[in-house]
Formats: sequence, structure tokens, C-alpha cells
Amino acid sequence: MASTTETLLKTFLDSGAPQDSTDYTTVVIIHGWGFHAANLKKLLPLAHKYNARVVLPNRRDYPGSAPFTPEELENLSKLANANPGSSDAVEGTEQEMKARAREVYDYLVDLVKTEHIPPAQGHQGGIVLVGWSLGATWISALLAHVATFPVEDIRLSEYVRRLVYYDASYLGLGFPFPEGLYHPLHDPSLPMEEYFEKFCTWSSSYFAHGDLGAGLHALEDRNALESPPPTVKTMSAEELAESTSAAGEPGGSESLLAQACGIHGVFASLRKQAFFLRDIPDGADDWRSVELRLIWCDRSFWEMPLLAWTFPKELEEAAKAGQKVRTVNFVRFRGANHFAHWDLPEKTLAGILSDETEI
Repeated sequence: MASTTETLLKTFLDSGAPQDSTDYTTVVIIHGWGFHAANLKKLLPLAHKYNARVVLPNRRDYPGSAPFTPEELENLSKLANANPGSSDAVEGTEQEMKARAREVYDYLVDLVKTEHIPPAQGHQGGIVLVGWSLGATWISALLAHVATFPVEDIRLSEYVRRLVYYDASYLGLGFPFPEGLYHPLHDPSLPMEEYFEKFCTWSSSYFAHGDLGAGLHALEDRNALESPPPTVKTMSAEELAESTSAAGEPGGSESLLAQACGIHGVFASLRKQAFFLRDIPDGADDWRSVELRLIWCDRSFWEMPLLAWTFPKELEEAAKAGQKVRTVNFVRFRGANHFAHWDLPEKTLAGILSDETEI
């Protein structure tokens, strides 16, 4: 893909535009923790069937995009190891996530300019921006800060017509860790070298959860279903290697940034800035009315169904209290785990583009 500006995020995979279409939808997906754009590749051959183009960028420190400099990594390490909630660390981490948002913004502007992306025309054209898992937090950061970014020759609100939180993380949106539930990344008994492998298996397993109306004990946190098996167990060694990156391992940039956002309350801050609407400056790019969908996979690990249970209540209570909040359509993806794009790629892409409230 040609580029007229130097953006820090780069396109890793691209289905290309459907031939002879002038109103195709461009689906841009921001990947999650440890698993990068290559893990979403099964969506590419399906794109043209839906008059869509699937574009898969990699975030900083992942293959193809700009690595963090030694100075940037040192700053992330300092923030991750600072006293929880200290004012300097909170401000520093907020600025880090604003920088991540600006990287996405610049990438999208460059994509529109260099690839001549069709603008949004009702339910056609434009960009559907998707954040998978932790990648959804990058969308929160963008929503929190987009009105502060200068508008030049491209006004992105004329292109971005839908935002999709695809199996977003309960913890990544800043909700408090519930007592009694297991999570491998919060397991002090695991040897450091086993963290990432354990997380990959656990997060790609299928879980049968009960009705959350009965309480947290309805969530299954340890005993995954034997069938289907964890998605990573169905991948070849080559497929797994090409999908993952050391950025997500302990001590990697992703882990450091996530740790800083967690301990300094920035995940929660970004959620509130993104979903609780505020006035914006005259002339700013206004994303307050962009359609927003949260797709949750009901066989994912406990974070996803718990988010789908908790988050609507927060928004409803805030609206009743007189706060202006975003309208969010919560969409249940039945039978899907956290890696639906690998196990059920066509249903996943159709669900991202659909207006239905269930997949």
C-alpha cells in the first residue's frame, strides 16, 4: 500500500477493494493482546462477498509497524512500576494512550487519502472500525481524544460510520476485578515463562456460562468445554507463530502498557471519557453520533459475558441520572468463543457488518 505520509501503524494484511464497487465498506480491525493481524486473516477471502474491504493494521511493536524506541519502552516500564494512582503516573499513562489514539487517527486519515476510501453513504461505504479484545481500548482512547486532534483535509467523521467493540475485555474497559474468579494473567502461582502460553489456551477455550442473573458463580472460569477444543490447539505451530508476538509476553510493551493502564485507573478513565458525552470545541471532528455496537461471544472466557451484563446497567443508570451517554447496541454472538474470527470467520464478518442484534 502506497503512503504519502509516514504513519507509525502499518497495514499488515489487506483484502483489497472489491472490483468495480464505488460503495464498498472498509472494515478496519485493531487486533488484541499478543495476537496480531495475522490471526484475523481468515476474514480476507470473505470480504468481497459482502461488498467489503478488510484492512488489518498492526499496532506499535507488532510486525510491520513502528517499534517503540528504547526511551519509549523505558517510560512504559517506569509507568508500569510506579506507585498505583500517583498523579504523575496517571497523567503519564493518560498521555501514552492519547498517543496511541493519535496513531490510529493518523493511520485512518492516511488510509482514506492514499486508498481513496468511499465516504459513508447511509449503510454503505465508509469505515467500520473494529477493536478486538484489548484492541477495543484503542477505540475508547480514540473516542476520548478525537475531538482534540486537528482536522485538516480529511474529516474522519464523514467516513467512520460504525464502531464495533468485538469481544471487548471487562478489565480492559476498567471494571474492577471480581473476587473469586480465575484469570491466568492474575495468577501469582504461574511461573513467568508460562503466563503467555497459559493465557493463549485459556482465552481461546470454549466456556459454558450460566445465567448471570444468578450471580457471579454462574460464570465458568476454569473448566472449559472439552469440545470444541481451544482454538490455539487447532492451529499448526506455523499458524500460531505467525499470529503472535513477544510484545504480549511478560515484560513486553503490551504488558507494560496494560499494567500501567490497570494500576493507574486509565482503563476506567478512558471508558468514561469515551461513553459519557461532553461538549466539544467548534470545528472539532464530532464522533458523538457514530453508531456503536458491542459484540460479545457467549462462549468466551468470563470477562466478555460479565461486560455484557455490567456495562448496559452502568449506561442505563447514568442516563437515568441525567448524564448524556452514547447509544450502544449490545449484540450476542451465540456459540462463539474469543477467537470467532478464526473458528467462525464468515459469521464474524457478517455480524460486524449486520444490523441484527444477535449473531
